[in-house]
Amino acid sequence: MFERYKVRIQAYCEESGIEVPVGFGRHAAARYAAIDEESSPPKLVATTWPTRKEVVNYLINLAAGKRTRILDFEDRCELSFDGKASLLRGGTF
Repeated sequence: MFERYKVRIQAYCEESGIEVPVGFGRHAAARYAAIDEESSPPKLVATTWPTRKEVVNYLINLAAGKRTRILDFEDRCELSFDGKASLLRGGTF
């Protein structure tokens, strides 16, 4: 099941000019992925998450104050963080 996310994420990153870190290939990929927009070029965060709650935890504790895009590879949409505890659905990709 998770293998399909890995293929989707890698293809999206390749098409979009997003760097994929070596560590991404070490674990099974999950539905939600983060892109560090402050890197040049933008860089995929090696960890992916199966639940929104885990993404929110990452945004609050590890990515606070950083420009980060969250992508849902199940629904093929971008998510935005409300700054509290929720992710809001954005445009499709």
